[in-house]
Amino acid sequence: MNLSATINLIGNLLGATIREQESPQLFHLVEQIRQLAKARRADSDRAPDQLAMQVAALTPDVARVIASAFTVYFDLVNLIEETYRVHTLRERERERHPEPAPESIADAIAMLAARGITRAQMQNLLAALNVELVLTAHPTEAKRRTVLSKLERIAHITRVLDDGDLLPRERAELEMNLRAEIAALWLTERTRTTRPKVEDEVRTGLYVVENVFWDTLPRVYAELDAALAKHFPGLSASPRWLTLASWVGGDRDGNPNVTMTVTAETLRLHRGLAIEHHRRALQDLARRLSMSAHLVPMPRDLQSWLEARHPLPPHAAYLEARYTSEPYRLIASILSADLAHASRDDMTARLLETTPHTARITLEQLTTPLEMIERALPPRIARDHLQTLARQLHIFGLHAARLDLREDASRLVSALAEVLRALGTDLTFAQKDETARLATLARLFAQARPALARHPGITVETAETWALFQLIARVQAVYGRALLGPFIISMAHSPADVLTVLLLARWAECDAGLSIVPLFETLADLQAAPQILSDLFALDVYRDHLTSCGNAQMVMIGYSDGNKDGGYLAANWELYRAQDQVARVCAAHNTKLTIFHGRGGTVARGGGPANRAIRAQPPGTVQGRLRVTQQGETIASNYASPDLAHRHIEQIVHAVLLASAPERDATAQHEWSAAMAIMSAAARDEYRALVHATPGFAEFWRSATPIDEINRLRIGSRPTSRRGGGLRIENVRAIPWVFSWMQSRFNLPGWYGLGSGLARADKNLMGAMYRDWAFFRALIDNAEMSLLKADMEIAARYVDLVSDRALAQKIFAQIQNEYACARDAILAITGHAELMDADPVIQRSIKTRNPYVDPLNYLQVETLRRLRALPDPESAPAEELREVIVLTINGIAAGLRNTG
Repeated sequence: MNLSATINLIGNLLGATIREQESPQLFHLVEQIRQLAKARRADSDRAPDQLAMQVAALTPDVARVIASAFTVYFDLVNLIEETYRVHTLRERERERHPEPAPESIADAIAMLAARGITRAQMQNLLAALNVELVLTAHPTEAKRRTVLSKLERIAHITRVLDDGDLLPRERAELEMNLRAEIAALWLTERTRTTRPKVEDEVRTGLYVVENVFWDTLPRVYAELDAALAKHFPGLSASPRWLTLASWVGGDRDGNPNVTMTVTAETLRLHRGLAIEHHRRALQDLARRLSMSAHLVPMPRDLQSWLEARHPLPPHAAYLEARYTSEPYRLIASILSADLAHASRDDMTARLLETTPHTARITLEQLTTPLEMIERALPPRIARDHLQTLARQLHIFGLHAARLDLREDASRLVSALAEVLRALGTDLTFAQKDETARLATLARLFAQARPALARHPGITVETAETWALFQLIARVQAVYGRALLGPFIISMAHSPADVLTVLLLARWAECDAGLSIVPLFETLADLQAAPQILSDLFALDVYRDHLTSCGNAQMVMIGYSDGNKDGGYLAANWELYRAQDQVARVCAAHNTKLTIFHGRGGTVARGGGPANRAIRAQPPGTVQGRLRVTQQGETIASNYASPDLAHRHIEQIVHAVLLASAPERDATAQHEWSAAMAIMSAAARDEYRALVHATPGFAEFWRSATPIDEINRLRIGSRPTSRRGGGLRIENVRAIPWVFSWMQSRFNLPGWYGLGSGLARADKNLMGAMYRDWAFFRALIDNAEMSLLKADMEIAARYVDLVSDRALAQKIFAQIQNEYACARDAILAITGHAELMDADPVIQRSIKTRNPYVDPLNYLQVETLRRLRALPDPESAPAEELREVIVLTINGIAAGLRNTG
């Protein structure tokens, strides 16, 4: 595939569309602006002012066309680059054959074998292996599903065009189809007319499960089996070592739209998808299992199973009469009919009622007869569709993806406090300090379960929280524990927060086996995490609960709020230290630890290459177990196609296997840790001095970024701020915080404080740390990309929007100085002449994109200036300007390949 030629084709077709659908004059204006942006990047003295004047002269209608032109261009270019990535991956694999591709599962197993890992060590690693990818609805995911579907059709056409065997007339017809699809994309509204509902986000997530993960995950399983057969014959992992979970429809934290009814409906949609896919697979399998019982005799256990199923459903009885000697076909048809019957179960209603009910089918009722068939058939036949179906049944079960439940600790404490007041048990629980709350909880655990009404809370919020625990109990009783993932407590600050959940779960009779996961997010909570766990493990009531959970504890760490709290360097160091110390606490208490990483797409929120990030974790913290969020933005890039999804997943598994190897490098040298502590403190102080201690900084942020307009976007079901706290720094969520700084090209959360921190360490020592310590190398490499994506000249234009000029100049001078310090320090540590010299592909991509992103920034600044000058911010002219701003937000996000 010729990348340049394909991009040129797409660009020419887009240009033709603009000429046809708008006018040749508007297309010429787009070209003028593009050329001025390129001249600006080529250090033309006059180009910046000329570009600004050109943009200032645009009417809102024309500005909308210009913004659309660059935004659609980036959507199309991103699409082509993703297609090219797949092409390149396939070429590399072909060239290396029979050697495994780098960062593949086969590569990891071969490396472990070459290192001399024993069979016993490998079996222990495989026994522990458990990787779970957790899908979330990104609150700033900026594309409509309608737009995504059109882009998928365009991608399909470009892939077909790459076929060298096309006839001239076929190529001409495809190019006509491509032009029509681009025209349709141009004429489609890019922004939603209404904010999506939670159910819409659930369906979007399940679309990815159905169209990407369903066939990709079994392929990954097959590759691990093949690699083990070559290097460690006879060894295997569990049938569920790689699975999916989701937060969409179960994440209540700050989202009042996620109710018990929504969660019940989400579970129905999950189960419905799994049942329908398995039903179709069994139907297809029935057509393939035409083996005669005369040639492949049916084992006795399978005969008994079939006899016990009589009388048969009508269609199965028909098949039995027609295909008298084909029992394998018959059994698959019976199972397909069972699933069809199960699909008619009104699951949502069943979950919301209290009358006794039993699920119409269980997973074991499917897997047991299929395992009998697999043993009966010749291995070559069983290895094909039957084995794939068996894998899909184990991976996806009857729930597609486990649904996690998450709620804020303060909401849970308030709910329990209200219940206690309603019961007359304790009137001041929420106001008590930690010691007093623990004492109250200990007393309540020792007492009998109180007689609770269905909704004992005083407020609607408390009734909803209590209803959630009742729903958990109902799901477990009717459909089993497999449907639900852990219960995650966001902003967990103490052992009492964890015990509050355990008590509510015990009262609802759903505590046994329920994994309760504290989420540590702020710097203070990350520092306190080891002691919180140690205190929990010392309590008999919690140790008993862990026993019901297989003596396993999951701990979630957040990469976002710590960054907003103390900056990039301090957050990353505290995350590293917390993982190391939490692992030590769990080891001391003989408890299996799984660290759940709440990573986002941007560097500021834990983004960066997944393989590098996993291998940079502290030794002893992975141990074969990894749970990590896959947020909306990263889903759109890493799982855009089955091939890209496969590559991303195999890189994750490759890293988990190597990071879990028994001979992995020891903990970081004491000298390195001491240096990191000093650098982290200096970086944190610099960051907090700017963001949290500078008078007027919140005003600067509100004025020099489009945060107010981001807050209005109809791109997610969840509000921008926690607990309705408005757009104050302490209340705004980390995702829109990062998004706003990325849009204005400061990219502040991805690097600020780094320069001051790195200035506190010896250069030679940092050089050794960069060379020999994976954590420090990942820290520097990720920051290097953040710095390259930042642009102080573009940021200066946003600074001009701040009305307090003295404040603006003071703060911006501080930011510029810190940027220069960070850039110079990183270049010194890496030995690079320019940022990202070590990765010329990414470096070239960013530099090539900049001239196309810059016009969108110029447009955004000009439109923000006009909007803020209007006397009525809710007038029709204001809405007209906001339409342009939203287009620029979409375009900049697509151009930088980052939202929040």
